[in-house]
Amino acid sequence: MTGRSLDLLFLSADDISSLDLQPAEVLDAVEQGLRAHGLGEVVMPPKDHLSVEEQFQGHFNILKAYVPAFGFAGVKVIGDYVNNYRHDLPSELALLTLYQAETGTPVAIMDATELTWMRTGAVTALGAKHLARRDSKVLGHLGARGTAWYNLRYLDHLYDLDEIRVTSRRPESRERFAAEMSEILGKPVAAVADVEAAVAGADIVVDASRLSEERTILENRWLEPGALVMPYGAVRSTDPELPLIAGKFVVDDWRQAAGSEHGQYYTLIRDGRLTRDHVYAEIGEIVAAAKPGREGDDELIVFWHRGFAISDIAVGSLALRRAQELGLGTRVEMASAVRDS
Repeated sequence: MTGRSLDLLFLSADDISSLDLQPAEVLDAVEQGLRAHGLGEVVMPPKDHLSVEEQFQGHFNILKAYVPAFGFAGVKVIGDYVNNYRHDLPSELALLTLYQAETGTPVAIMDATELTWMRTGAVTALGAKHLARRDSKVLGHLGARGTAWYNLRYLDHLYDLDEIRVTSRRPESRERFAAEMSEILGKPVAAVADVEAAVAGADIVVDASRLSEERTILENRWLEPGALVMPYGAVRSTDPELPLIAGKFVVDDWRQAAGSEHGQYYTLIRDGRLTRDHVYAEIGEIVAAAKPGREGDDELIVFWHRGFAISDIAVGSLALRRAQELGLGTRVEMASAVRDS
């Protein structure tokens, strides 16, 4: 019998913030993951869910994947609680674990709340990179939750936007968000009172709204010809016809989208109105150049992304490498002598 010690690195929320991950490196890492997905070079089962909706209006998403490009398998558990603002908490709180795939050895466990915001913002921005008009300058954003911080940062990083409009259900939330993002970006971010004011004339529309039940708050008639619309809420908030009339309807992973009751267009899929035949491509296929992205300035394109573990592992791997370089994190001993027989 032989024995060896096992330990892992724990990265807290403060550790993650101290890494100062820059937009370009996060975008590069996430794009690498999307490309690997498009080339079929990953192992990724659909998400699992644990619902406590009846008791607490919340649920947990369990995401897992193996991504050879990053050298890790990973599992993320994230709670999604629509009323967490009443407790002065983010609506999403997450933990990510990384493992050596060849042995199953745990390598790291990290607070993944901000990492989730980063990876979601990166997928939103990369969707725009491949699907929006190259001259896009006006952004209409619905919602002011955590992911919105990185949607705006990364989209502005790519497009140097001229006009950014934000709305959300609670006036105090959108006004605070707009003020803080104006300071971060060094340019005006306008808080507007309703969805029409946010999206009318916008080149890029992001719908990060949080509804407790299906309702059309984003109407097709407000959208510009050639707009890119990116909805990713857990409950439908756009016109139900939007994915059906789009020139291109793009998803991140169709099997995942069709298999989960939590998602913008789940009821359309359940009722047979939205099928795989409506999907032009998965975003990874476009990133990998297997299919073209935008082909005309007047194309109305919808990109529905639900988030998957590949992007979590991409950003988590980047965070782990940077933490090791900087000597950040807490080394946790799992066992002083693990024996095999």
